[in-house]
Amino acid sequence: MHRIQSCIVTVLDRPRRRREATVERLLDAALETFAELGFAAASVEDVCRRGGFTRGAFYSSFRTKDELFAALFTRESARNLARAREQLAGVEDEADPVAAAVDRCLSTFRADRTWVLVHTEYRLLAARSAEAAAVLRGQGAAVLEDLTRFVAEIAARAGVGLVVPADRLARMVVALHDGLAVGGLLADDGDDGAAGTDLERTALLLLLRSATALPPARRPGEPTR
Repeated sequence: MHRIQSCIVTVLDRPRRRREATVERLLDAALETFAELGFAAASVEDVCRRGGFTRGAFYSSFRTKDELFAALFTRESARNLARAREQLAGVEDEADPVAAAVDRCLSTFRADRTWVLVHTEYRLLAARSAEAAAVLRGQGAAVLEDLTRFVAEIAARAGVGLVVPADRLARMVVALHDGLAVGGLLADDGDDGAAGTDLERTALLLLLRSATALPPARRPGEPTR
């Protein structure tokens, strides 16, 4: 009986896994297509052609390009937050958790030119399109909510007080990172990104030092107990 039930579950699960694989391939194709052609110029057919899909396969998963972008935004944001959680595991044990958090993240995160291009163009579109603006507001609010919880969690673990509310600090960090990432799009081809990374490290340290406070019982450089 157990084997029969397992077989039934496996058979019923196959369509779901096929659909998930299709969505992932569509998102990959959309990311590349939007970066190459631009969101406005790229058509559903362009995305399908790159991913090797029919229009029917696209419309079985998404109703519009904007809905496709929303799913892409969700995926990229979730991946970045997961990487941040992985990088900041145990940061509370560092002598200087603030500096360690900045260095750990910057050693892993490099602005993805492809995603920066796509995200930036969509933001410009949202300035003129109510539909695109609604998509960005909805996606941005969800990401900010997750990031705010994460900032509060890390601060509590590290024994660091926040001088400003966690949601405002999260907004400032995102604005700083996004602004420098867009500026990096204009960097010379020969630039390895070191200058931009150093600038971001300095800016983040200044921001976080001013937005956080160690308790009186803990001096800078003293690890948590």
